[in-house]
Amino acid sequence: MSRPVVFFFGNEQLAQGLMRVVTPSFDALVREGYKIGALVLPSENTKKPLKIAEVAYGYGVPVFYTRNSGEILELVREKKPDIGVLASFGKIIPQAVIEAFPMGILNIHPSLLPKYRGTTPIESAILNGDKETGVSVMGLVKEMDAGPVFAQEKVTLRGNETKQELYERLARLGWALLIRVLGDVVRNNVTGVEQNNSQATFTKKLEKKDGNIAPNEFSAVEIERQIRAYAGFPKSKYEFFGVPCTVIQGHIEENVGSGLEIECKDGRYLSVDRLVPAGRKEMSATEFLRGYAK
Repeated sequence: MSRPVVFFFGNEQLAQGLMRVVTPSFDALVREGYKIGALVLPSENTKKPLKIAEVAYGYGVPVFYTRNSGEILELVREKKPDIGVLASFGKIIPQAVIEAFPMGILNIHPSLLPKYRGTTPIESAILNGDKETGVSVMGLVKEMDAGPVFAQEKVTLRGNETKQELYERLARLGWALLIRVLGDVVRNNVTGVEQNNSQATFTKKLEKKDGNIAPNEFSAVEIERQIRAYAGFPKSKYEFFGVPCTVIQGHIEENVGSGLEIECKDGRYLSVDRLVPAGRKEMSATEFLRGYAK
């Protein structure tokens, strides 16, 4: 059988506030000889340059910015692709569009479904101190992240991963899983396993206010996880000596020392290692204390 024509939906930005976006799944499709008929992105993404759009243009793949589901359906009916691949599209794909693909649409999701459906599975795994997480490739359905799972791959977590690090690890893990599943779907050699909806957990979309460090409400362990999970967005914010700061890195201390520390709900301390004072560049806690401590 000849290679099917693939439509790629999304930018592979599997978490919010990333410093760098990678495109391993898009690259793998090209490398494996699949014809990508289009890269489809929501129109609001034109506000800033997207890494994946630059990659697509480099491969000679046409890029379409769509304003609504009607435009997507019109594009699919015109170009007649065989199968879709979705990785962080940011919009619900309606059933009519899914049904327009003879082989359906595959969705790459950075969690072990049905755990962590929704927009922030990477952040949630860090926040909750999970011992493992992973990637799922599922068939897209109308309900969010509820489709049949074709394959999953687990990864063990060390407990000190930043959001950027875990994102890149899962994104690169996902491409190999995608290529394997895609080949099986094309050969009609795989059946998805329905998810147990009673076991589903859901993540929430993050807002700026979520980043405010609240030591009276959370333990030192929880705040250290927050700093890693909220890096880039919504960022972890705290005021030292009247100066609003973004905390970049910290560690836990049992007792107060001579550094820059936050006493937490459990009586332990979050000792700040690196931070960004408002209007200044990133610096160490020692540098901050030297310049701001009274």
